[in-house]
Amino acid sequence: MSKIYEALRRHDQRPMVDEVSESSAPLTDNFFVATRQMQTLFRSVEALLSDVHGGRMIMLSSARPGEGKTTVCGSFAATLAQNCGKSVLILDGDRDHVLARHWGTHKDVTYPMLENHPQVILQSGKRFGATGSVSVVSVGSLLGSANGSNVEIGQVAALKTTLTKTFDYVLIDAPSVADLSWAPAIGAMADGVILVVQAERTRWPVALNSKQEFEGSGAKVLGVFLNKRRFYIPSRIYRRI
Repeated sequence: MSKIYEALRRHDQRPMVDEVSESSAPLTDNFFVATRQMQTLFRSVEALLSDVHGGRMIMLSSARPGEGKTTVCGSFAATLAQNCGKSVLILDGDRDHVLARHWGTHKDVTYPMLENHPQVILQSGKRFGATGSVSVVSVGSLLGSANGSNVEIGQVAALKTTLTKTFDYVLIDAPSVADLSWAPAIGAMADGVILVVQAERTRWPVALNSKQEFEGSGAKVLGVFLNKRRFYIPSRIYRRI
């Protein structure tokens, strides 16, 4: 046993991190990057939403703050644009608005502008190649209140039809369920929900409860993205187990 341990230790002294991790350093242009895991996520989403015609609206949420949801959303958007040539719109409803500050297309975008002028937002997005782009707008006025009204929920539903005609993917960086009790109701308006869970941090019953809240509201939970998953032995050995 000791010989196996020593061989693994010499192979790589550092724990291998499977997913993207967050950093407290200032954001740079390559902070949100395309990764192999995000390409796998894209293929999974495409398969699960193969019956959806036109653009897809996907909500990313978590059971509580600090799971890495915003980092996953930004990296997924970068992958969609850079590797897949997709036009992506991020509706930034997170309380810190990190994505809006990093890639923000417009400030103080109003509901009428989203509804009537989505092409303006598309054209001013950050370009990736010939067809890929990422645009971000803050939608705190639609997603930031503690108790959502039927009018606000209806606005999000109406936006879906308009925005998915313009963008290939609309990603909602939503607050966590702990921050926004009516997040599951918004999730029901999207084509699917991805729950981001930080490995070795969030207890499974907490994540399961959030999943059940979304499903109880009629949302389609596409799956759970396990963020910051660590491989303590090389991944090539995991593949042989």
